[in-house]
Amino acid sequence: MAQGRMTQTQLIRELAEAGEISNKQAKGIIESLASVAIRETKKNGVFVVPGIGRLKLVARKARMGRNPATG
Repeated sequence: MAQGRMTQTQLIRELAEAGEISNKQAKGIIESLASVAIRETKKNGVFVVPGIGRLKLVARKARMGRNPATG
């Protein structure tokens, strides 16, 4: 991990090795966790993964964007 961040592929490989499952199964687990986290965060405003962290829905004020090409 020279760049300092773990990629999705690296995470999938780590989980597959640790759980002695295929990369395809590990990817399915990650995708399922992500979809559950998104669904529950939208529904309840917060999603907690014990021992890892929490996702919290935050309402932010809209901002004006700027196209760098046209100013």
